[in-house]
Amino acid sequence: MEIVPTSVPKKKETGLEELILRKAELKQQIQDQKQLISSSCQTVFSPISIFSSVFGRFQKSLNLVDGVVIGYKFVRSIRRLIRRFR
Repeated sequence: MEIVPTSVPKKKETGLEELILRKAELKQQIQDQKQLISSSCQTVFSPISIFSSVFGRFQKSLNLVDGVVIGYKFVRSIRRLIRRFR
C-alpha cells in the first residue's frame, strides 16, 4: 500500500491577530445575516403579501367550487343525452 501525501498543509498555530481578524469577519457575517433576515421579514409580513395570500386561498377555493359545478353540469348533460337515445 502506498501512502499519498495530502495537499493540505499542517495546522499552524494561530496568533492573536488572526483570531481578531476572524472575529471581525464573523461579526460582519452575522450583521449581514441580520439585515437579510429583517428584509425578508418585511417582505413576508407586508400588507401586500398578506392580501395576496388571503386572496390566493380564496381564489383556490373558488376554482374548486367552479370545477365541481362544471363537473356536475357535464354529468347531468351526459345523462340527458343517454336518456334521449334509449
